[in-house]
Amino acid sequence: MQFLKLMYMNLNGATETTVLFLFMMIDTVFANTWRRRRGVAITSGGGLGGLIKSIPLALMPVLIWIVEIPLSLAPDHIAGLAINFNPVIFDVIAFLVFLLIAWYWVKSILANAKLAGYNPPDWLEKFIEDEYHVKLGKIKTEPNSAKKDQKQVSQTYGSRNDIK
Repeated sequence: MQFLKLMYMNLNGATETTVLFLFMMIDTVFANTWRRRRGVAITSGGGLGGLIKSIPLALMPVLIWIVEIPLSLAPDHIAGLAINFNPVIFDVIAFLVFLLIAWYWVKSILANAKLAGYNPPDWLEKFIEDEYHVKLGKIKTEPNSAKKDQKQVSQTYGSRNDIK
């Protein structure tokens, strides 16, 4: 609980987004590593498509924070109406959004790391089991890389080096 209080007091939308971009990059490196090892195209729906979906997720805390800034600078009264604005609610919303997205990415990072060949501790296996199986199932529908296609063609039909 003390850790969450410390994080809430020291994070804002910009720093939360920076941390999420760091998580996104780590996740992308592990995902591309296991895709490359399995011969799946990195530009596949899971590779490049996952990155395109991840960028808006990482930007969510800073977007919430950007909405808070002009509202906190607004005067207390506009057109004769008294406005009681409490910007703390935006900080709380941005922090909760950050925690949810960070939770998602930690699971994804650990699942991709396991698929890439790094073994997480045993006590984390149950935590990432569902994400691991979802990612493993996706790989069957993604296109092969040219390198893997060449290996399959070479194994099936032979290669030019086989001709003497």
